[in-house]
Amino acid sequence: MVGSTSSVPRFDRIVSLIFVILIGLAVIFLIDGNPNTLRIVLGGDLPTVTLSWFLIASLTVITSAGADLLVRSHPQIHSRRLPIINLGFVRLEVAPSFWVLPSFGVIGSFAFFRLFSNVLQGVAFALALAAAGGSLLTVLLAQHYALDRNPTTSQRAQIVLQAVGYLLAFGVFSAVYYARYRTLYSATLIGAAATLIAYALLAYTPRAGAFTLSLLVGLTLAEATWALNYWATTFLIAGTVLLVIFYLAVSLLQHQAAGRLQRRLLVEYGLLGGGLFAAIVYVTLTL
Repeated sequence: MVGSTSSVPRFDRIVSLIFVILIGLAVIFLIDGNPNTLRIVLGGDLPTVTLSWFLIASLTVITSAGADLLVRSHPQIHSRRLPIINLGFVRLEVAPSFWVLPSFGVIGSFAFFRLFSNVLQGVAFALALAAAGGSLLTVLLAQHYALDRNPTTSQRAQIVLQAVGYLLAFGVFSAVYYARYRTLYSATLIGAAATLIAYALLAYTPRAGAFTLSLLVGLTLAEATWALNYWATTFLIAGTVLLVIFYLAVSLLQHQAAGRLQRRLLVEYGLLGGGLFAAIVYVTLTL
């Protein structure tokens, strides 16, 4: 991205934020591995809440705040129309689309690699830290360059954000399916995650209504989760199926919002989705 007309990223702030988040994740892994850690049993079929949930939520807030400060240091952010929160005595401009991917970089890395802690032990811990640090660095830099006035630079950065967003979606979908919650809870969690990640990816489309479109994606994934819960398969295959549906939905909506949706694209995506789904079913049946 040499020759860009945008400002230079604040590497000092980026590195400091990543350092704080990685220390927090390391502490969470240590606490999570302790069988005597705080656990709140809500009763019935509700999921058991552990101390790790609250700590991850705290890291998510820190990550969102850091991402917001970083994006506000970019000169081009002032030319964008940001959502406004009116508290009566004060009006606050917020940039929620820039919070999502950094936050899911923390949530997705912890949730996914935690699944392998019993098998890989310390390796899973190292992979989670590497994935969280790498995704945070990539997303924060890509979000900076996605605001560049140079269309080539901006488009390349958006492609990077798309790729990272799909990887994070796969991690979250797989982790939720692995937990085998009731459909009410699993569909809600996957639908909410799909809505937020889709919102972050659709925020760069030239037309308004990104949140409405992302809600459609979330509802689609929630319904797909309901159907998947009747299919005896592994969490990795289920995560892949949900990722394919998520990718097709987001891609088609991006083309539609940009006014590029044609019959040829519908056929191509239909063949792609059908081929991938057939391959996944074949792999499932041969396992």
